[in-house]
Amino acid sequence: MNKNWKIASVINQEFQDRFPEIDPLVLQLLWNRGLKNQEKIDEFLLPDYSQDLHDPFLFRDMDKTIERIKKAIERKEKITIYGDYDTDGVCSTTILYLTLKEMGAIVDYYLPDREKEGYGLNKEAAQLIINEGTKLIITVDCGITNVEEVEFIKNLGIEIIITDHHVPLNILPKAFSIINPWVKDDHYPFQDLAGSGVAFKVAQALLKKYPLENKEAFEKWMLDLVAIGSVADMVIMKGENRVLVKYGLIVLNKTSRAGLRQLIKRAKINLGEIDTRSIGIQISSRLNAAGRVDHANLALEMLISENDKKAEELSEKIQKLNELRQKMMEKMFKEAIQEIGDNSSDDILIVYKKNWPVGLLGITAHRLLDIFQRPCLTISIRDHEIKGCGRSIEGFNLIEFLKKFEDQFLRYGGHAGAAGFTLRENNEKFLNEFSKKIKIAAEKELKQIDFHPVIFIEAEVKIEDITWKVYEEILRFEPFGEGNLPPVFLAKNLLIADIRQVGRQKRHLKIIIDNGKSLIYFGGGDKLIKSDVGKRIDIVFEVSDNQWNGTKEMQYKVIDFKKYE
Repeated sequence: MNKNWKIASVINQEFQDRFPEIDPLVLQLLWNRGLKNQEKIDEFLLPDYSQDLHDPFLFRDMDKTIERIKKAIERKEKITIYGDYDTDGVCSTTILYLTLKEMGAIVDYYLPDREKEGYGLNKEAAQLIINEGTKLIITVDCGITNVEEVEFIKNLGIEIIITDHHVPLNILPKAFSIINPWVKDDHYPFQDLAGSGVAFKVAQALLKKYPLENKEAFEKWMLDLVAIGSVADMVIMKGENRVLVKYGLIVLNKTSRAGLRQLIKRAKINLGEIDTRSIGIQISSRLNAAGRVDHANLALEMLISENDKKAEELSEKIQKLNELRQKMMEKMFKEAIQEIGDNSSDDILIVYKKNWPVGLLGITAHRLLDIFQRPCLTISIRDHEIKGCGRSIEGFNLIEFLKKFEDQFLRYGGHAGAAGFTLRENNEKFLNEFSKKIKIAAEKELKQIDFHPVIFIEAEVKIEDITWKVYEEILRFEPFGEGNLPPVFLAKNLLIADIRQVGRQKRHLKIIIDNGKSLIYFGGGDKLIKSDVGKRIDIVFEVSDNQWNGTKEMQYKVIDFKKYE
């Protein structure tokens, strides 16, 4: 599908005159992000851990929450942390588990099985936890939509604290307390925390109130987990998230966690070189593989392990699970493409098949979204239930859309861009009718949407404009992520001097331009051919540094191109 190029408006002279010491290209990047005065620029480029984080006690129920946890510790009541099986959920669980353990609490954790139990609280798990002596349940990264399950737990005489970052439904669960920045009458100043960010705020509040040696150091050493969870969950990389992830990357690159060090080693990343991209592509995918293919407990056990040998064994097992996940993913993706068939122009894509692995539904929906640029639902028909995952385009709030069909679901939840659900009835007739209703409603809501993907271009440049000095300034914009994507530039009228297919299967393209600089186009092996040598093109590209064999060179990564006109 052809992409629309949208270029930012050029900064005005008055803005340049106010900051003569800053390179004009860097100024353009600041302008594009709405950073137009010194205070905002400093806050963005120089986040301060001690000044730029909000007081955790600004959460409506934080005082109440901390008092209840302190009481549980003093009374030696067993606390169970109930988490989620994805990377953010595992990191959230680890943060609270290690914090409570450090405080001397009797604490355990429970992560549901993705295939057998699904997302969120369930009554069977709650009953099991309570039977094993739990007196206080604390959820992380889940629970806000579990109204019925919370009522069930309350009726058993057990108190439950919900910490979550997902959008609540119309009715809140009647928990002892709720820590969630999306609750309507909660006035916490920043809504976009990940589950791990919310868990960290609870840990931070506990550390403020609880006498503990070296508690400031303990708090900061948790930031590696916050960074991993936040990047994995693709939260907006602004405000408090930017501070947490920026400092979290510093901690992660020095991490002393045996399990993380082993995982990083297997991912072939050098400590000191970990950035948001390597978290998203290499670290998170491996942690997620445990819950997708086996059980998330493996990832959690690895993260909390203090034994090098055990950590190595667990990381090896997770590495093998990740390789298996990749093979399963390719098979399922091909099947999904076949199911779509001639319907790829539908306003919303809905594909389903018997016994698709539930753990791969979300990632398959995401890949379909990338290709077809329209909302996608992937659904697995199981023996005992029908489960689905959805991913959506910008401008179409998926969770708000699904709320209109809540009578169709046994349970559901999610965000604007991603959601999961279990259908109320387990039969294909119900599924087919559900699918029709969704398509009819989506057609009405999406008829004004342009499905062509948009590439937002920060500035038009000449390749030689991006010097090493400018590149070092661009790196100060890290951490990159949603709301602060890596800068994309436009270079026009480049003369192709040579073209080479590269990579194992010749899937990539190396383009040499007439000034001798080389560009790399990953996945573009068939986009240009030898007969295109001598022609001129416009390219949209990112910059990075490529370090190999002790040398370092600027890398220009082509995202898209058009013939020069």
